[in-house]
Amino acid sequence: MDEKERIEREALAYFLRLYNRKNGAKFRMHLKRERPDFEIRDKLSKEILGVEIAHIFHDKKEAMMLMGRDGSHVHGIITAQDHVDVLMTILKKKAAKVSDYPYDRPMLLVLRDFSRIFDARTVFDPRLGLKIPACGYREIWYLTRTRPIKKWDKLVRLK
Repeated sequence: MDEKERIEREALAYFLRLYNRKNGAKFRMHLKRERPDFEIRDKLSKEILGVEIAHIFHDKKEAMMLMGRDGSHVHGIITAQDHVDVLMTILKKKAAKVSDYPYDRPMLLVLRDFSRIFDARTVFDPRLGLKIPACGYREIWYLTRTRPIKKWDKLVRLK
């Protein structure tokens, strides 16, 4: 399993734990796919959904640092507005691609935020202008941490 698949599976596991708790469901991974990344199935209702996973990094250097492939300890200045702009760029890209997916079931988009500085409070600050583009995802979820040293333990629905 390559690194991309490993971090996607990890994100799905965090997402399912929180999503099931929020919704009283029992979704589990049913199938690994390419587009969307996963298919999940609820043990109770038998509902099947597609799940697309996206990760939020400020840039490639931050991604390499956080994944342990760059020994740097300093990245540079990242503002809250920069972070929200990166998030909106990812949302726009995913919204544009979803209609081309060869999939006929409802799909969810999960955005896992790797930032150790910013969290949901930052992203939802109305002064930063986060806008969710119209898209074919039934739901969009934002997966973040309540504190930098914790694992992903907060799930917020964006759509």
